[in-house]
Amino acid sequence: MPGKIYEALTHWKERMAWREGLTLHWEGPDQAVVGQKVFTSLSGFPTHSFEFKITGLEPPYRVFMEYTGKPLKGRASIEIVPDQGFCHVTFYWMRVEPAGFLAKLYFALGWGLANHRRRTLQTLQMLKAHLEK
Repeated sequence: MPGKIYEALTHWKERMAWREGLTLHWEGPDQAVVGQKVFTSLSGFPTHSFEFKITGLEPPYRVFMEYTGKPLKGRASIEIVPDQGFCHVTFYWMRVEPAGFLAKLYFALGWGLANHRRRTLQTLQMLKAHLEK
C-alpha cells in the first residue's frame, strides 16, 4: 500500500486527477525527481498558489520539499508509515514561515495554519477515496 500512496502523491498528472481543485505545473518528468520545481494552485476559499522544489525522495515512504516563494518559504515533508495493514500519511512543516506582509498577517491571525490543516484533511480524504476505487 505505501507504493500506491507514494505514486498518487508524486505522479503529478495522477495527483491532479484525484485532488479536486488542484492545478500543477512542473519542470521535467511527470514523476517527482530531486531538484524538480512544482507550481501549485488550489481553488476554493481562499484560493492560493505556491511553489516548491523536491529536495529528497525515499520511495515509497518519504517526499521532502522546500517552499521557494510566496506565501511560504521553508522545508516540509510527507511521510507514509505502514501500520497493521493501514498506512498513516503525515505532512510535516519543518521551519516553514510565511513570506510577505499579507501571508504574515494571515498566519498571525491564525487563519493560515487553520486553513492548511483543513485543506490537508480534505486532500487526505480525497486520496483515500481515490485509492479505494
